[in-house]
Amino acid sequence: MKFTSFVKSKTLKSVGAVSVALALGAGLAGCGGNGAGGDVAATVNGQNIMEQTVTDYIADFRKGANLESDEQWGQWMVSNGYTPESVREEVINYYVDQDLYEQAAKEYNVAVEQADIDAQLEQTKAMFESEEAFQEALTASNMTEESYIEKVITPTLLQQKLSEAVAASSTEEGGDDAVLAQAQQAAEQWNGAKRVSHILFQSDDTVSDEELAAQAQDVLNKINAGELSFEEAAQQYSADSSAQNGGDVGWDKLSTFVTEFQDGVNGLSKDQVSELVKTDYGYHIIKVTDEFTLPEGGLTSLDQLPDDFRSYLEYMQQSNDSQSFATWFAEYRENAEVVINPMPEGLPYAIDLAPYQQAADDAANQAETPTVEEGTEAGTDQAPTDESAGQEPSADDQASTEGGEAATDQQTDGTAPEGTEGGDAAGDQTGTQGGNAAGDQTAGDQTADGTGDQAADGTQGDQTQQ
Repeated sequence: MKFTSFVKSKTLKSVGAVSVALALGAGLAGCGGNGAGGDVAATVNGQNIMEQTVTDYIADFRKGANLESDEQWGQWMVSNGYTPESVREEVINYYVDQDLYEQAAKEYNVAVEQADIDAQLEQTKAMFESEEAFQEALTASNMTEESYIEKVITPTLLQQKLSEAVAASSTEEGGDDAVLAQAQQAAEQWNGAKRVSHILFQSDDTVSDEELAAQAQDVLNKINAGELSFEEAAQQYSADSSAQNGGDVGWDKLSTFVTEFQDGVNGLSKDQVSELVKTDYGYHIIKVTDEFTLPEGGLTSLDQLPDDFRSYLEYMQQSNDSQSFATWFAEYRENAEVVINPMPEGLPYAIDLAPYQQAADDAANQAETPTVEEGTEAGTDQAPTDESAGQEPSADDQASTEGGEAATDQQTDGTAPEGTEGGDAAGDQTGTQGGNAAGDQTAGDQTADGTGDQAADGTQGDQTQQ
């Protein structure tokens, strides 16, 4: 996981105090590389990124990741395949991207309004249990609400708005018009789509298949007799996670059901309930709760679509726009004039990695080397002793034997030979801290796809398991 990926994880879609606190901490250095004195690390179309800005950024990262000592920092870099030079390069590239976003936003007349900031701030606060919890997360990340707005919310919204502007300029149609065009292309395929609910009966070791079928049939009889509504029966009897939603698993045209289940759906009209349907998952009672029929003359408005279809199309449009923007930005960056200057000497994060690399290598080699105890046993099996030859051992032999036994005892007790402890500690510490840092980065990256995940879960998640 790359160094700046940890920083780029400052998306506003992380859920939960811990993940958002990490996201907040990622924004400590802020965006834009201007305003710091001293050497120039790089220029972006003539705009400076100062060396001190890069250094401060790395210092903030080390503090937030508990890597402030040279030992911790060196072990982390070695375990994650970094050098001071590669860390600097990635941070500079991060600032290059931020400056290019700002420059492109000016070209496309994109700006972030206060109303956008307020709405995003409220959305972020809603992820926490209380205002106090949000403020605690800010404090833990050495931030204030003002700095969070400046260094996290504003640049993120700017990138989103720039992406929308680029998408709108690259197509003749944008927004709802583009979604409607997609809907019209898919309309024939969606014609006749059915919204489905089900009740699942699953067997266990205490119930035979015949008994399970009898239980399901008894519930079906109560539904058909009007003694129990389908939704109530689903909540009371269904073994599927959809039970809490009255058994609803969405539209069949947006899902993939197993063959036997889909066959059961195909034979139903709106408000009809199936007979028992058996699949590898158990016995199902299926109900079609809604059906989509393409209007005569075709689709002319998104209002003619069920909400789930519109949400699906909007998600797909966002995904396409995101991919298009990534392609556009890569080309925009390639055409930019970016100059990265040589790395100065004496930077505080540019430590000698040789001791930490050697410790990691020693730990790896030790893990592959047979223990002394194993070697002693092998030697004992092969070499006869003086006693086995019928002779009394000499004083020297006896001393040698006692020394060997002491060495064996020491190894058996688990006492490491001199030098082993340092290698193990280095290995353990490197693995732990490197793993934690990598874990932080992954949490952030996953959250960046929160919108996509939510849409996918809403349309296909539980449904594909039927």
